Amino acid sequence: MHANQGPWPGRFVWHDLMTKNAKASQDFYCAMFDWQIQEIPMGPCTYRMITCGPGPIGGIVEEQNIPAPHWMPYLAVDDVDAKAKLAGTIGGTCCVPPTDIPQTGRFAVLGDPTGGYFSIYKGLPESQGFDPDVPVPGRICWNELLTTDPAKAVAFYRKLVGWKTQDKDMGPMGTYHLQLNGDKQAGGIMKSPQPDMSSAWLCYFFTTDLEGSHGKAKKLGATELVPPSPIPGIGRFSMLLDPTGAAFALFSM
Repeated sequence: MHANQGPWPGRFVWHDLMTKNAKASQDFYCAMFDWQIQEIPMGPCTYRMITCGPGPIGGIVEEQNIPAPHWMPYLAVDDVDAKAKLAGTIGGTCCVPPTDIPQTGRFAVLGDPTGGYFSIYKGLPESQGFDPDVPVPGRICWNELLTTDPAKAVAFYRKLVGWKTQDKDMGPMGTYHLQLNGDKQAGGIMKSPQPDMSSAWLCYFFTTDLEGSHGKAKKLGATELVPPSPIPGIGRFSMLLDPTGAAFALFSM
């Protein structure tokens, strides 16, 4: 098995955009990034699979019963059923029980003890998700939990998937809890910047031109939350709401 093939347990390998308006979402992101969309009938609904660069990276799902549009990250695991069961014993919740995705794999939707929602996933050999270590413009390159209780979240993910934590002092921003999966960076956990903000995973899209991408997003109808800003020693980022109300971030090295 090549190093760039899955599975990648403990890493984010897929992302679904849960939206109330799939067409508006598709129009925005396809104009933003070099995406191709393949419409796949899934019973009564249509799954819009996103391909960017070498292969598929996620999908767009229209669902009217969600509280708000959001990006849902999928964390690769070696056993979906066992991890879903474990989550319930360490303070988490199972919102969608372990379910097969025909010809693709198996997944479940979990909530951490602070209210951050994510999916766990095990793909079939041909459906492992994308290589999380290859930076491709238009693909998600980082996942960050903005949480009401970083200590509780750190403890949960350590027990669930074995992440180790490396704390970094971010000055006025507080402590950034870098999550390590072996020697690889898997994601970040930090205190929500707004006290009234509920816990949520934030997805960062890779771009080679942050200012250009940020300006383009605003022209396409996105709302600026954080203007292009430096991350000392790492790169630059910005944060926006897409036209349907889903939060996302942009990142350049």
